[in-house]
Amino acid sequence: MHRDEEPRFSWICHTEFERDRFKDLHGRLLHATTAVMIALIVVIMAALPFIDGRLGLLPAGLGFLVFAGIQRNTDRFARPELWVFGALLGAEAMIVLAIATNDGALSPAMALLCWPVAGVAGRFPDRASRLGTLYAAVLAGTAVLLSDPEVLSRDPLGLSLLLVAIVAVHSVASVFRESDVEHRGSSILDPLTGMLNRAALMNRVDEIEHQSHLTGEPVAVLVADVDRFKLVNDNHGHATGDTVLKEVAYRLRTELRAYDLVYRLGGEEFVILLLGASPAVTAVTAEQLRSAVADAPICDLDVTMSVGVAASSAGEPFVWDEVFARADAALYRAKEDGRNRVAEHGAEDAVPV
Repeated sequence: MHRDEEPRFSWICHTEFERDRFKDLHGRLLHATTAVMIALIVVIMAALPFIDGRLGLLPAGLGFLVFAGIQRNTDRFARPELWVFGALLGAEAMIVLAIATNDGALSPAMALLCWPVAGVAGRFPDRASRLGTLYAAVLAGTAVLLSDPEVLSRDPLGLSLLLVAIVAVHSVASVFRESDVEHRGSSILDPLTGMLNRAALMNRVDEIEHQSHLTGEPVAVLVADVDRFKLVNDNHGHATGDTVLKEVAYRLRTELRAYDLVYRLGGEEFVILLLGASPAVTAVTAEQLRSAVADAPICDLDVTMSVGVAASSAGEPFVWDEVFARADAALYRAKEDGRNRVAEHGAEDAVPV
């Protein structure tokens, strides 16, 4: 990468695509999680008069409140996956503590631990979900053995079945997650270049508009188009054209930060979104992208690219349709002015309202 800004990714989500997957799965699970929490509250309130150690429920209640707050405010965090992962692990600890305090660790209520285990396995990639499941198994096993050191000799099957249930829930939830990921990947990835496609862009736009409204940070849109690409297909064949597009996509990715967003709209047109980039950084990036394509031949052909640039202003909400229209108008001017150049939106690129 040619820019040294710190990426905002984590050991859970390495790329923007993985974070999009997490947010999508988290959103799908949100309603189910809320329903489970409501059911738990109703059951606990009904049983409260018959529970002796009511104070022992306080940790679990606090854990649920913290988790509920975090899961409904993921847009406020730069690395939401870390907050949700931590909240789920914390919820597991609070569940075990509440049960061990009231009924003893080897209680049928320990089955509730399968709920956050399923939440971890259903949201996160294997590297995180396996760690979360191991944590839950160690937590449950340790709690049981500490509360009743003789349990292995008196009731070994009880502890074994609890651990098997935790592993089973993780395994089944992981299969469903991977199935969803594969289906989603096939619908939002461009099969030729491996880039996110127009459908993925449209899914992301609403979230970016919302984030911009909250943060006031500018969002730049770069619309890039390979110059005279039709002649490549006509004169050298579609196989060569495909190779050119794949190489252009590769060069674009190598010039961008890990958290910059690049999409193939279709044909030879690409869109790049720069979140929070200043005008100076945006201008430098656009020129780097143009230069990366033009500086070395592709398939022994001199391939060039034109780029149109527009951005929302700092402190003003980003509106995709408006900024894209301005960037597209700037691209049109770059083509008219001779191609192989960057054009920033200005008064000469006025867009009809």
